[in-house]
Amino acid sequence: MENNNKNNNTDDSQTVTIRLEKSYIAVALALIIVCCITGGYFIAYATKPPGYHEMYLLDNQNQAINYPKTLIINQNNTFNTPLTVTNNMRTEQNYQIQTKIVHHTFTFPVNAPPYSTYEFTLNPEQSWNNQIPLTINEEGTYSIVFELYTKTDGNYIFTNNYCILHINVTTNPT
Repeated sequence: MENNNKNNNTDDSQTVTIRLEKSYIAVALALIIVCCITGGYFIAYATKPPGYHEMYLLDNQNQAINYPKTLIINQNNTFNTPLTVTNNMRTEQNYQIQTKIVHHTFTFPVNAPPYSTYEFTLNPEQSWNNQIPLTINEEGTYSIVFELYTKTDGNYIFTNNYCILHINVTTNPT
């Protein structure tokens, strides 16, 4: 009889061990599923950065290194500046570029009438590349300001995106 009790105790302890192993597996599997669902949510929804507007100036070689610094009246005082705007918002955007030529830039948007204005529409991830022609016929030190606006409720609102090109205009080459 003692032998049978020992076998029953062994069987009972094996059954308890198997049940514990199964419950550990069930808990581990539930944790894996919860982690996958939570991780999938963050990958799909929470990690998307907010949309933004992008604008930059390039030189005539489409690089950001060799901008004009000095213009000479009646020689090279008319030039083109390549400008790029990219819509990194998730919806179509209506844009306006205002180019302003001023002597001083303290605040933005600059309180001056635009020298030229460009309006265009971009789909998400689409870019607008254009040569902006400029002519300055008076000597002095200038800031050429390119301000980006987007249309909201029928009005153009400044996006706080701007580029500045500082130019010295002279009649005598140095």
